[in-house]
Amino acid sequence: MLLISLKLLHTKLGVLIKVLCYRTLILSKLNYGAIVYGSARKSYLIILKPVANQALRICLGAYRTSPVSSLQVLAHEPPLELCREQLSLQYCTKLKLIYLIQLIKQSSFQPLSSLYRNKPNAILFLVYIYKLVYLL
Repeated sequence: MLLISLKLLHTKLGVLIKVLCYRTLILSKLNYGAIVYGSARKSYLIILKPVANQALRICLGAYRTSPVSSLQVLAHEPPLELCREQLSLQYCTKLKLIYLIQLIKQSSFQPLSSLYRNKPNAILFLVYIYKLVYLL
């Protein structure tokens, strides 16, 4: 019984290692520059799908007839479209944050800190952002 569970453990670890290799070797290459090429035509983006699907099949040891959606569920991987969308949203959020930090550095929040000192029950959100920006 112990031998069977050890074989199962090695099998799960083997699949986990292969999925990690898929993420680091294949997905990193596909996601590199996804912000730039994500706005391309769908006919060009479809070319990338078979590459990712074949790599996922090899990593999981699945048959060619197994559906891609079930392979993505087994590997805990979202579809490529969602990965590109997530990367684009993260990039936009980063740009907005950089813009907000520059805006805060250019303006002065000294009157706001005195306002918050007069109202001790108020939320100190802007004072915290001010301290965060100037401590960076």
